[in-house]
Amino acid sequence: MWIVRELIRLVEKIALGFAVALAIALVWAALSDHALVDDLRNTCLLVGAFTLVMAGMGRGTPFERRLDYGITEKAWGTIPGVSPLRFNPEDPTLSPAAVFVGTGLALLAFGLFVV
Repeated sequence: MWIVRELIRLVEKIALGFAVALAIALVWAALSDHALVDDLRNTCLLVGAFTLVMAGMGRGTPFERRLDYGITEKAWGTIPGVSPLRFNPEDPTLSPAAVFVGTGLALLAFGLFVV
């Protein structure tokens, strides 16, 4: 059951990271002097490349500590049929590198193929 829990957390974190990075890219593109579409594409590619670089940071970094909400998640409740909050020490946990790689690839794909 830990596989489902970690996959749900991975998709959630990638979606959140993509939304935040896209919002930053939209604000930056709107404030610039060039065309919105061109700046949005360039900013998505740049932020996507930076998140791929952050994926190489490794374990025990402040990024990893920020991804682990710990006790604050317990107030949010559970997903029906799955308990994402009940950790077993022997189960593998979500790596921050996986989140950064997923977010970076999503931004690069968005910048290359959508915009």
